Amino acid sequence: MPVDAAARLTASGAARYFCGVTTIIACGQFAPVPGDAAANLATMHGQARDAAGRGASLIVFPELALSGYLRGGELRVLAVRPSGSEVAALARSARELAIRIAFGFAELGADGRLHNSMGFVEPDGGLRSIYRKVHLFGSEGGWAAAGEGFECFDTGGIRVGMWICYDTRFPEAARALALSGATLCLAGSAWFGPLDEWELALRARAMDNGIFAAGAALQGTALDQPLRGGSAIVDPHGRVLALAGEGTAEVVTACYDDEAVDSFRARLPLLQHRRPDAYA
Repeated sequence: MPVDAAARLTASGAARYFCGVTTIIACGQFAPVPGDAAANLATMHGQARDAAGRGASLIVFPELALSGYLRGGELRVLAVRPSGSEVAALARSARELAIRIAFGFAELGADGRLHNSMGFVEPDGGLRSIYRKVHLFGSEGGWAAAGEGFECFDTGGIRVGMWICYDTRFPEAARALALSGATLCLAGSAWFGPLDEWELALRARAMDNGIFAAGAALQGTALDQPLRGGSAIVDPHGRVLALAGEGTAEVVTACYDDEAVDSFRARLPLLQHRRPDAYA
């Protein structure tokens, strides 16, 4: 089945993509209301409902979607616990809409430390996983403790991993997840760099490892700077299957297909042909 009719492919000249397995994934993007979790949760619920209405079984939202990308002092006040009411609201949305939701938030950990995190809730409302950003960018080191690694989990018959924004620039992040069996990676971003670099990095990480990658990009401004790039879903060949417009509140969808992963990896067994002994 084809991706969204409105999806725009990149200038690579890739043909319209068809998938044999109807597992639809979505990215939601918007400009958050700074510090207003209730307003941002309402937007996320609406976009999750839109995605579910198009048959999506999973939607990923951007980095720090609950609060907006704010200064450290503000985020210290706005950080939420995984057991808090904000995450519970997303769990209710997941149950009501029968959809999986990945979302970025400032996490207040049980040890009192703050993290730039992504959570993942299942359609039964259970909090399946929390990823804490490993590669901190700019001022993030002043308020967030770095995560310690990358982990995969199984959901809906797919092995999934997550990373956040600046992690996209590090090939090791996606490679670690692929080596752990991930075939779909979810990224939340608030991208300050050039637009082309966001799309190129996401495409490269997908093609490097023969995986699907879905990156949800925060919109608007942050720290008095414009945020760049639209949300994108990319296949194992690095082809852009769906691309949101920059500066819009929008949901894009595309098909995830196990067969596309298997076919790519059969032709190019990159993970098996690695030579760690030669890389030291």
